[in-house]
Amino acid sequence: MRTPDHKRAGSFPAVLLPAAILAVLMLAGTAMAQSLSLKAPTLANVNGRLTARFGIVVEEKPILKGELEDGAVLVLKCQVSLLEPRDYWLDREITEVHFQSRLSFDPLTREFVMTLPDRQTPLRGKDLSAILNEGWGTIGTTLGSWALLDRGKKYSLRLHTSMNEEDAPEGLMRFFYFWSWDAGADNAFQLDFTF
Repeated sequence: MRTPDHKRAGSFPAVLLPAAILAVLMLAGTAMAQSLSLKAPTLANVNGRLTARFGIVVEEKPILKGELEDGAVLVLKCQVSLLEPRDYWLDREITEVHFQSRLSFDPLTREFVMTLPDRQTPLRGKDLSAILNEGWGTIGTTLGSWALLDRGKKYSLRLHTSMNEEDAPEGLMRFFYFWSWDAGADNAFQLDFTF
């Protein structure tokens, strides 16, 4: 028995509509997941100290602002490692430094508050972009003495960043509007060089 054309035409979009909505939602989650960008790290000799400098840019500031104003407290964690690569064995770790910064919103003063490890007092202000640029625009971490490096040897500088809620266990995802801090805020960068 054949289905009339007017009945078939009405049922066809009803079947594809949920599939199309699901596909759009999945693509939206993927597109929004890239929330942090790393500025390429550099190494410098600062008063005889080996210093790594890098920066972090938040791409989705309106979403971040809304979440902070709703009470979220976020923590940015950075791990900077200097390694000596080996061909036939595990890389030798020369030094590793951890950086941690906390970002929140104070509803009484209506200011964003950022704590940084090298400052006694937190950064405060009503302009989130200015706070992010001042605190995370350029981050410098001292890895040790410049004498750690030997001329002619190969090294790797590895940078790993993650951002999550303050009390969230490692690896826990937080979704808001199909967007995850975990998926978008877990970045890595490697700089290979010969000294």
